[in-house]
Amino acid sequence: MFDVVAAAAAIAPRIRAAADTIEAERQLPDDIVEAMAEAKLFTLLAPAAYGGAEAEPTTAIRAIELISAADGSAGWLAQNGSFESALLGWLSPEAIAGMRALESRGARDILVGGANLPQATAVEVEGGYVIDGRWDFVSGVMHSNWILGGFGILDGPGGARRVGADGEPLQRIAFIPHGDGEVLDTWNVMGMRGTGSNDFVVRDLFVPAERTMWYADPAPFPGPRYRRPYVGAWGWSLHGGNSLGMARGAIEDLSALAQTHDSKHSTTLLRNRPHVQRAIAEAEAIVRSARAFLFEAVEEAWIAANNDAPDAVRLNWEARLALMHSAHEALRAVQLLYDAAGTNAIFTAHRIERALRDLNVAKHHVAASKQHYESVGSILLGADNPATLPLDPAQ
Repeated sequence: MFDVVAAAAAIAPRIRAAADTIEAERQLPDDIVEAMAEAKLFTLLAPAAYGGAEAEPTTAIRAIELISAADGSAGWLAQNGSFESALLGWLSPEAIAGMRALESRGARDILVGGANLPQATAVEVEGGYVIDGRWDFVSGVMHSNWILGGFGILDGPGGARRVGADGEPLQRIAFIPHGDGEVLDTWNVMGMRGTGSNDFVVRDLFVPAERTMWYADPAPFPGPRYRRPYVGAWGWSLHGGNSLGMARGAIEDLSALAQTHDSKHSTTLLRNRPHVQRAIAEAEAIVRSARAFLFEAVEEAWIAANNDAPDAVRLNWEARLALMHSAHEALRAVQLLYDAAGTNAIFTAHRIERALRDLNVAKHHVAASKQHYESVGSILLGADNPATLPLDPAQ
């Protein structure tokens, strides 16, 4: 099996060297994209039969950590692409073959960016759907050759949204060739600038039904990789890896800075100052503790799901709790480092401030929502209303 952790370790120094370019240009350089694609870092969770790494979740987390320590945006694009490409697991081999035949950007691999919330609408027609809409926060749109987008289904042009037997609006997710839509330059943000998560627009675009999916559909692959409710936990666990990787990179940055820098008001090197020593030790404890919880929870959920254990769904929720906790703990650790470094930390040359900005953006993703505390708490307590409100469509 392809060693994605070794591949990530090999490419991380190149990403680190390109980090300022990634930040300034708000996207990955082409050579980095090609190298990451070859290393399967955009397809960590995608089926091996479709060109992906099909890595186990904890292995994928390790790879994401290494890339994120080098550059948070590159790590984000790897984790997001890996989750989005996992949804290829619902498509048939014939659909995948058709997508490869349509590929017009010279890449053999299918690289997926996207936003799976139903921000667009569609009318069902013979053989597929005519989709119209605009998606925001489309991470990967600047380098992906396929864009994934969620859509609601209308009764007809201008009609009301269809609802299912459960009274919920019907929705699906489409895979759209990058060239069939338009990218709008909207990504002017405080952090995660290098992700280039711009908007993507399509107008009256026909998409064959075979290139659409929904989580409740039967997938052609067995096991819990491509089955509700587990797929969300595997994909979102990489968000925890991204956050912890950024925190690890910040610890390394402060450690290096402390060897050579003092401050405006003292010539004592940072490494010799008690408050800096305390901060880096506390950050180390925070990051390693959150990481241990993440790996333990995800591995337990993975084993339980693969064995159809009675507690598999509960453990799936606990994995979501761990990844949310990781994001917020990583931010707490980096805030300690930023404060300890003093005025040194405000300079972009020292990178700690970038980790702080990037993590403050990452925490707003729904994967890091503190609503997970309430959802998991309701299950742990056996509440009368346990975790009925989904935080993502994969639940």
